[in-house]
Amino acid sequence: MKLFSRLLLLPALLGLMAPIAVEAGSEENHKGHHDHHGGHMNMGDSYPSTMFMGKTTFVLGGVDGVSDSGMDGMDGMSTSEEKDGTVFHYDTKLMFMTSFTGQDMLKTAVRIGNFAMMEPFGMMGEARLDTAFSSSDSLELHKAYYRFPVGDDIQVTFGPKLRQDDLLGVWPSTYPGDGVLFVLNQAGANDTYSKKMGAGAGITWSHEKLVASALFVSEDASNSSIGFLADKGKDHITTQLAWVDEKFTLAAAYTQADNGKTDNSPDINDYSSFGISGSYQFGDDYSLSAGMGWKNPDNEDNPDTAMNKVEDGNTWSVGFLWNDALIEGNKFGFGIGTAETHRDDSGYDDPLAWEAFYDFKVNDSVTVTPAIFIIEKDCEEDVNGALVKTTFRF
Repeated sequence: MKLFSRLLLLPALLGLMAPIAVEAGSEENHKGHHDHHGGHMNMGDSYPSTMFMGKTTFVLGGVDGVSDSGMDGMDGMSTSEEKDGTVFHYDTKLMFMTSFTGQDMLKTAVRIGNFAMMEPFGMMGEARLDTAFSSSDSLELHKAYYRFPVGDDIQVTFGPKLRQDDLLGVWPSTYPGDGVLFVLNQAGANDTYSKKMGAGAGITWSHEKLVASALFVSEDASNSSIGFLADKGKDHITTQLAWVDEKFTLAAAYTQADNGKTDNSPDINDYSSFGISGSYQFGDDYSLSAGMGWKNPDNEDNPDTAMNKVEDGNTWSVGFLWNDALIEGNKFGFGIGTAETHRDDSGYDDPLAWEAFYDFKVNDSVTVTPAIFIIEKDCEEDVNGALVKTTFRF
């Protein structure tokens, strides 16, 4: 725990050093809401034209309260190893956006990262980070999709590799944009906005302040033994209706996920979910985002006991952002919400997660973000964590 204790001091040390470096940086443009339905690319008058963007993120951090139980290989005895070491991860994305007409966009992204899948910060870990990517240091195609307009009000997007939110007309939250915990970056409706990856297609219609989307993502489209939109395939269908104003965004969404089930057995990933999320901008510097989601499994456990987890549940989150916090260009954020889908069981401890971070803008391309967080789940030890994230954009 010595390394982890020392890591907790890093945010304070960076707080002393970063303001000196920030003074050399220029102003940062802050976005109001995450709007996906704008497909126009401003790359000049010559087409086809390609824009390249890249981002590398370093994460130095650790957790306390996570143990790995297993069997000792020598004598078969059960062992428990604490995962409290300080780890150093990276994630790199290279994105190419090509327009053939000035109104369309072909996006290709490759990605590489060394977040181990089952480690605390990994994609299936107890404290999954929003930037976590597991590729075992191998470069992988991360996204490939094409978006084009149909008339003035309709956008169509399709591709063999994309994520659910790539197909949405509106992302109904300004928090956190580039945050810490994945569970607090799903607009409060975690099952509705599951951010699943796969092949998919979507259509978005927008007229003045009203935006409507319908989409699907098929996780097993590249599996020749299952196929695209097959009965045994894991498919996610989402519809969204949103109102986008200058100061606020409000969206309602519905998702149906089947997890490839062909019988009536209970499955926690075979469900329908509804979510309401939105954000409000207070002047130029402050924004508040909040959302809530309700999940209904198609087939629940019977009998309904505390040990049986396939049942109705809900999620929620609230996030606060302060732009130009203390120093121009810096940002403070605080988020709180459910750490997992909440179940209404007797004796069930309410799951809770919260995080706080501060972005130090070193210059236009480099940001240093110290953060702390706590995750509380039923029948599990609390996970306390701290990290320092350094983001390079190029």
